[in-house]
Amino acid sequence: MSLQNKVIIIFICIISIVLFLLIVSPYSRNEGLRAAFDAEFLSRPDGYKGLKKHYGLEFGNPPLQMDPGLMYRALASGAVDVIDAFATDGRIPAYGLKVLEDDKKFFPPYYAVPVVKEQILDDYPEIKEVLSLITNQIDDSTIQHLNFLADEKGRKAENIARDFLLGRELIHPLHKKPNYGDAAFTVGGKHFTEQEIIGEIIVLLLERKMQITIQRKLNLGGTMICFNALRSGDVDLYVEYTGTGLLNILNRENIRDADKTYRIVKKVFKEKYHLIWLDPLGFNNTYTLTMRKDHAQELEISTISDLSDYLAGHKQ
Repeated sequence: MSLQNKVIIIFICIISIVLFLLIVSPYSRNEGLRAAFDAEFLSRPDGYKGLKKHYGLEFGNPPLQMDPGLMYRALASGAVDVIDAFATDGRIPAYGLKVLEDDKKFFPPYYAVPVVKEQILDDYPEIKEVLSLITNQIDDSTIQHLNFLADEKGRKAENIARDFLLGRELIHPLHKKPNYGDAAFTVGGKHFTEQEIIGEIIVLLLERKMQITIQRKLNLGGTMICFNALRSGDVDLYVEYTGTGLLNILNRENIRDADKTYRIVKKVFKEKYHLIWLDPLGFNNTYTLTMRKDHAQELEISTISDLSDYLAGHKQ
């Protein structure tokens, strides 16, 4: 048996055990809706803490902390009833899930934007011109499909990125990767599927157009790990989200106007950190609360306010 097959088997076993424990545990036997959120959502001001206050959400049992890769399967299987999810995740349509409407407009805009060190942009001004080729070219449905290819079809991020660029005729097919010598700079990324795919798109496009070699440091970790790596020079470019830059990095008040949010982070990051926000890629990867579609319909829950009202009327 190959190492890859062994890893797959172990991964499936872990998922099965986790879901089994969820289902048979006292937590999951309690009446009421069960929630599972990832660690970053539980700790961020634009995550559960702020959402709970904004909507008056009160789950009878504290939400479980769960790895994002497990949450969707846990929800689809009925082990939990509510999860946080990214609006651009391809597993939402794949698993027949329903995104609850943010009817009180809590979540800010999260438009994806490449952020680059000012010095690197001075050294390689072509970066801006090359990346303008994908400015506003990746909409929500496109990135959702690319995420689906990775998460549900098991395709490698690099291959997905290459096919995307070939399909848009932004690069030409080559039998093998050209060797342009030592790495000119480093592209980083957060630790989830979308960031890896977008990172690969950026690396492949810059390498082919500029005829340079770029080092990858994708899947680094969460927001602050990537941001601090950019400031320290461990990476020179990564994709950040406007709402995340505003709330989590600058610690500003929530702004729901997308253009204003972008203008603020662009201005302050340059003045304070010498980091340049380029032009948005096009998609808005906002947080959501998500349920199984049939379950939400059965309980007549279509908005986050509906969820809050349901929880208040069915206290555990």
